[in-house]
Amino acid sequence: EAQIGKSGFVSFPLIGNVKLVAKSLKQAEDDIKALYEKDYLVNAQVNLSIMGYAEKWVIVGGDVRGPGTIKFPEEGALDLRGAIAQAGGVLESADIGRVVVRSKAGAVNYYSLKSSGSKVLAHGDSVTVSRSTLKQSTITVAGNVNKPGIVEFPKTGSLDILTAIAQAGDFNRIANKKDVVVSRDGRRMLVSLRDIKNGRIKMFYLKAGDIVIVQESRF
Repeated sequence: EAQIGKSGFVSFPLIGNVKLVAKSLKQAEDDIKALYEKDYLVNAQVNLSIMGYAEKWVIVGGDVRGPGTIKFPEEGALDLRGAIAQAGGVLESADIGRVVVRSKAGAVNYYSLKSSGSKVLAHGDSVTVSRSTLKQSTITVAGNVNKPGIVEFPKTGSLDILTAIAQAGDFNRIANKKDVVVSRDGRRMLVSLRDIKNGRIKMFYLKAGDIVIVQESRF
């Protein structure tokens, strides 16, 4: 038994590392058979089977009933409509014409649930369903927090970035706690939480409509 890591290779006796990622079982069997027959065996018999699949997930937040992490089915794809359905569906206040999908690499796209509900999602995507009527008095916290979604502005006063993350359930176990990204009016800003906590820079205060993205730690 062997687990295919991020490199896509598996180590075998005698023939060493063999790349298996993106290959069917038949293709992998044929490749391994050829390598063994090249120098070591005559008429090698190679049979592979899948013991289990790597876990894949997306994060769904915003105006849905049950924001959180949604797992992919073991086989097959997960589309936008299906992911939102697994998150309990949208709230009455949701703007289904403006659903934000952010890839693991940071690319941002906007979709309508009516016309683009069949959009196929990728592992690590973050889906945020915008709020229609109260958007101007809220911010969205997405990504690697325990309760991604909408955070209301206080009726009086201001909202700083640390408080917003705390109201979104704080960081999850794989979050990058040093830096976060704030999307504002189409611009992306990298905010150093580490420097804020150490007093090197001033507290960062949010504005209505901001989207705070907590990324995955690299380590």
